[in-house]
Amino acid sequence: MLSSAGWTLRTVSPAPIDQHIRACMKTGFLTLETHPEHSGLVRVRMCDVMPELTVQPDGSCIRYVARFDDVEAGQMHVQNAMHGRLVNVENRVYRSDLAEMIACVEADDLDHVRIWMDPEISGTEGERIKALVQRRRRRHRVVDRIWQTVGIIGLLYLLIMGLNP
Repeated sequence: MLSSAGWTLRTVSPAPIDQHIRACMKTGFLTLETHPEHSGLVRVRMCDVMPELTVQPDGSCIRYVARFDDVEAGQMHVQNAMHGRLVNVENRVYRSDLAEMIACVEADDLDHVRIWMDPEISGTEGERIKALVQRRRRRHRVVDRIWQTVGIIGLLYLLIMGLNP
C-alpha cells in the first residue's frame, strides 16, 4: 500500500489479472467438417470435448481438429479471415476448399495445437497447406509492419507538435 496526499494506492501484481483473463477464456476444440453432397463448403464448429472422428449421421465428417486455449477467439479469427465467404451464419458454413480453411486456422497467432488432420489429405495437399500458411503469415507480418509504421508516424507527429508551442 502506498499513501500519498490523502490517496491510498494499492499495488496489484499481474498474477491475479492474468488469472482473471484465463478464467474468462474457454478452452475447446475447433473442427472443420465437410459433407460429400456439398463440395466446396466447409463447416467450422466449436466443441468443449474432443469430438468423435466418425462419420456423422447426416453424412458430414470431421477433417481437421485443433485445440485452442480460447476457442471462441479462435472461431472469431477464422470468421475475420474468411468473412467474405460465409454462406450460412447459423451453421458457420464457408465457401472454401478444405486446404484453405486449414491454412486459415494454422496461420492464426492464437495459442493452438493441431490435434488431428484427416489422413486422406495427400502429400501434395499437405504441401499446399504449408504454402498457404506461409503466405497468410507473410501477409500478417506485412499488415503488422504497416500498423507499426502508422503508430510510429503518429507518435512522431505528437512529439513534434508537443515541442512546437
